[in-house]
Amino acid sequence: MIKYDKLVCTVVNHGLGEKIAADTIQAGAGGGTILVGKGSSDSALLRFLSIADVEKDILLTLITNDQLQVVTEALVNSHHLGKYPCGYLFVIDLGGKIMNKVYDHELINIIVNRGYADDIVNAARKAGATGGTILHARGTGKPGDEKFFGITIVPEKEQVLILAKKNISENIQKAVLELECLNTPGIGIMFVTPASDFVQLGKKS
Repeated sequence: MIKYDKLVCTVVNHGLGEKIAADTIQAGAGGGTILVGKGSSDSALLRFLSIADVEKDILLTLITNDQLQVVTEALVNSHHLGKYPCGYLFVIDLGGKIMNKVYDHELINIIVNRGYADDIVNAARKAGATGGTILHARGTGKPGDEKFFGITIVPEKEQVLILAKKNISENIQKAVLELECLNTPGIGIMFVTPASDFVQLGKKS
């Protein structure tokens, strides 16, 4: 059984996930998981034109410490990415032996009932975030949940992922916690994970 040390998270335009996953496999990774979410741009013009929200592929790849350089290089140098910026990658340490590592970014994870993600992204942007990625999910339910025709009603959820520089992460978290719509107890949770090795993908013209 392989013990993985790191999780490489790659966020790219929709349709590129499977292509770059093939690149990581050629580099020695054992495969990956692709999630589809909605990215929110920080461009005021795109938001004005109502085209700021685009589908994104999120590729999750488990690797060992020895595989880190070759796998990330395969992603950065992928010929599928084209010559324009189209995404980014970052790495989450899963508890390996590397200690005292300096993390310059943090991944803010917010899971809430469906309908609040846009408010969260807007508040985060005002606090300095450059955007976010929204995933749709659902709760697992528990005994005592309301039932309709004998079927347990499980609330739909939204997960908001915001990658931010460490020096503004706290401001973003504070802005989210101050949202009036999130004051109801049990409406969601927020947790933060250190992230390293941030790289912008796509070659600039």
